[in-house]
Amino acid sequence: MNEEEPFLKRWSRRKAEAKDGGAPPADVSPAETANAPAVDGGRSGSPQAEEAGDQPGGQPPEKKRELTEADFADVDFEALNYHSDYGRFTAPGVPESIKRRALQKLWTTDPIFTAADPFQDYQGDYTDAAVGVPAGTLKTSYRIGRGFMTDEDVAAWEKLGKPVDEAPAAPAAAPGPAAAVAIAAESADQPEVHALLVQSDGYMAGLYPAESNHLVDVAVLTAPNARFLVARRDAIAVGCGALLLGADGEAEIKRMFVAPEARGGVGKQILAALEAAAKADGVRVIRLETGVRQPEALGLYRRCGYTERGPFGSYEKDPLSTFFEKWIG
Repeated sequence: MNEEEPFLKRWSRRKAEAKDGGAPPADVSPAETANAPAVDGGRSGSPQAEEAGDQPGGQPPEKKRELTEADFADVDFEALNYHSDYGRFTAPGVPESIKRRALQKLWTTDPIFTAADPFQDYQGDYTDAAVGVPAGTLKTSYRIGRGFMTDEDVAAWEKLGKPVDEAPAAPAAAPGPAAAVAIAAESADQPEVHALLVQSDGYMAGLYPAESNHLVDVAVLTAPNARFLVARRDAIAVGCGALLLGADGEAEIKRMFVAPEARGGVGKQILAALEAAAKADGVRVIRLETGVRQPEALGLYRRCGYTERGPFGSYEKDPLSTFFEKWIG
C-alpha cells in the first residue's frame, strides 16, 4: 500500500480498475470501504446497477407492445349488437380503425338512432331511391360544416367539368302546395286503418320490449267509450288517433300514428282534433303514455301544453315510459 497516496485518490483509482474488469482492490480495508464517500453522486457505486438503470433485479424496463389490428382478429364485428361490451375497443392504445369500426356498429344497432319516429314530421324513407340507381352515381348536396347547398350551389356543382350551355334550361316549375288533410271520426275496423295499426305495431316493436308496449287492439278502439279519428289526404288514410273516455271527466289518448310519407304537421292536427272531441264530451283532463325513445313525440306533447306526471290508471312505473296530462276544462 502506498501510504503517500491520499485515500480518496486511491479509492477512485481502485474503483476504476474494478469497473474495467480487474479484481477488487486488496489494499483497501473493510473499514475504508464502509466509510468511503459516494463519489458518483449518491448512486449505488455498482457498475452493473448503473448499466441496468437502477431497475429492480438489475433488469432494464420492458417496453409495452403497441396494439395492432392483428390483436383484434378474434372479434366478429358483425356479431356485435346494442348490448355488447365495447370497453375493449375504447381502451387506451386501441388502433383508431378498430375503435371506429366497433363504435359504428354500436351506432347502427341503437334503435334510438335507427328507428323512425311517427311524429318526426320531416323524415322520409329514401331507401328505394338509394338502391334504384347504379352504384357510385348517387350524389348528395350536403356538405360537412355547410349543411345542404342552396339551389345556386347545386347548379354550380353540377356544371363542374361540363361544357357551358349556350342557352340555359328553363327553371322547373315550383311544386304546388300539398293537399289539405281532412280529419274525421271513423270506425277503426276497416282495412286502411288496419294497415296503419300494423305499421305502428312494427315501429313500436323496434323501439321497446313487449312489456313496455301498451298498445290496444281494434276491439278497444271500437268500444262505446272510444272516439277514433282518421286523417286523410286525397281520400287516403295517412294517420289516426284515439281518445278513450273514462270516469269523472278523464280521457286517455291512444294509437297516435302518422304514415312516414305524410309527416309534416299531421300529428299536431290529429292531436288538436282529439282535444276538440274531448271537450265536446265534457272531458276535463287528457292523459297519455309514450316512450322515452320517441323525442319527436315528446316534443310535440310538450309544445302543445302537456306536462309530465307519474303513472296513472293501470300503468306501472317503467324507465321506458313517460306520462303526460293536460287540463282542458
